[in-house]
Amino acid sequence: MKATRILPAAIAAFLILQACEPQGVTLLSTFTASNTVRLEIDGAKVFLHDDADCQMAFNARRGEFRAHDDLMQQYFIIVFESMPQKAGDRSNATITWTDGGYERVRNNITLEAKSLRGDVMWLCDDSRRNAAVIRILE
Repeated sequence: MKATRILPAAIAAFLILQACEPQGVTLLSTFTASNTVRLEIDGAKVFLHDDADCQMAFNARRGEFRAHDDLMQQYFIIVFESMPQKAGDRSNATITWTDGGYERVRNNITLEAKSLRGDVMWLCDDSRRNAAVIRILE
């Protein structure tokens, strides 16, 4: 008899917890676990860097990071007002990327450097709708 009461309660608890997790956001625990250069928009990976067919460029003076495939069909660009130097630094930025053949832009996004390990920087805005992993190339 107790098992028949526990199962519905467990299912209800699971559904409540699922409803509490915002949809369309980047989960920081899994986001910072991988150092693959990428862009995540609204919780979805829209660009993943692959060493075999992608390239990157970084210009510290202009505060600009670019990643693109060899054919320039898929890319993302982040241009910072001021380049974050350490974890916790925040900067306004413009993010440009391709989405199904169309160019998309998000302007005036405040990105925070969540982590900086070696030449890899994990960036995310407060809403967790815009997140990127970039490599500081010098």
